[in-house]
Amino acid sequence: MKKYLVLIMILQSLSSFIFPKDVSPVLSIRYDSLSSTVAVSDAIGLKMDLDGNMFTGFDTDGTDYRIYMGWGFGKVGFGHDGTDAPGPVKEYTVGATYEVLDNINMDLDYVMGATDDLRLSLNIHF
Repeated sequence: MKKYLVLIMILQSLSSFIFPKDVSPVLSIRYDSLSSTVAVSDAIGLKMDLDGNMFTGFDTDGTDYRIYMGWGFGKVGFGHDGTDAPGPVKEYTVGATYEVLDNINMDLDYVMGATDDLRLSLNIHF
């Protein structure tokens, strides 16, 4: 598993040199389950700028993954929550993103799936 994560990180770093403005790797620190016991996790992904303030991308923390799209400060996503339940367990997110600095964003997402929770994340774009 670690080999795949290292390979993804290398590919993401190379993609930032090839497409310096359109595609950027993203590292995230997530604070899951804000409404109950807070769990901290990290995630990696890619973010693609489409036109103006529209964007799309994907991220994963190794078990949980999602594809998201956004416009302005709004963001929606869908994916799998990574549980071992029989059959696919879908996960939907609706949230907002706030640009703290040029390459740092803060996201607040409402995660709907097996459980409904709030997730706060700090994202670093390269």
